[in-house]
Amino acid sequence: MNQHKEFRQTYLGAAPHSIAVGSIWIISGLLSHFLSTDMVILIFFFATAVNFPIGEFIRKLMKAPNRMSKENNLAKLFPLLSFTIPLSIPLIFMACQYNLNWFFPAFAILVGAHYLPFVWAYQMPTFAVLGLLIVFSGSAIGYFYSTSFDLAAYSTGGLIILFGIIHLLMLRKEIAIESN
Repeated sequence: MNQHKEFRQTYLGAAPHSIAVGSIWIISGLLSHFLSTDMVILIFFFATAVNFPIGEFIRKLMKAPNRMSKENNLAKLFPLLSFTIPLSIPLIFMACQYNLNWFFPAFAILVGAHYLPFVWAYQMPTFAVLGLLIVFSGSAIGYFYSTSFDLAAYSTGGLIILFGIIHLLMLRKEIAIESN
């Protein structure tokens, strides 16, 4: 089995992690109706910082097969990719200086671009579709709905969860075929 297939099957095409992070986006949008925007932003930062362990917990609950060989180094790519998000927070901060409602749209554009390397790692072109949809929706919401704080949280979270479910269905089928 090649390293991309091992990685894809072990992590179920990032489905557990996508469901976790998509839920964080949607919950953050909901919280914005009850808490200050500053508090929601802080909660969002802290929640997304623990996204990977939450996703791993979900993956373990789903009893995902561990198909990774010791020679497979693809998992080493993702800690590096994950640092692109916090290192880009100053850019989001600068956008929010002009309009605080751009927080979720700006973050969405960043996260959408962040998904593009997943196409290569997982060998799943659906990550390009997801990334482009998130970038497009974040851009459109920031431009056309710049008075809405939470809309991009819902659209981004919904897209991430939708693609997590699509990836899970794709991988369940692939793993079932492999097992036979």
